[in-house]
Amino acid sequence: MTNIENSVKEICGKYSKSPMRLMDILTEVQKEFRHIPCEAVNIISKELNLSKVDVEQTVSFYHFFTCKPLGKYAVYLNDSAVAKMMGRDEIAKTFEKEAGCKFGEKTGDDLIGLY
Repeated sequence: MTNIENSVKEICGKYSKSPMRLMDILTEVQKEFRHIPCEAVNIISKELNLSKVDVEQTVSFYHFFTCKPLGKYAVYLNDSAVAKMMGRDEIAKTFEKEAGCKFGEKTGDDLIGLY
């Protein structure tokens, strides 16, 4: 068994392999791996007796879940019209300048991700 498989099975077991706890399981998997690996989606679907599509849809529906590895520190900016009127673009430029990467990317050392 791989490290991912061991960890994900342990997390699923912690929540009694209950499909009702899918959000908790996904949150904990993402916290451990800084993303939800594709392999984890397969394992979760088997452990919880859910279709792979059900797990994938849950991951893709919520903006705070991702299959792409995140930086250790993730910075999210609101993209609403009000945020833009209140200076979101200037704030974004400042973050990009200080972090040395663009939004949608992470720093070379994987420390900071801008999203």
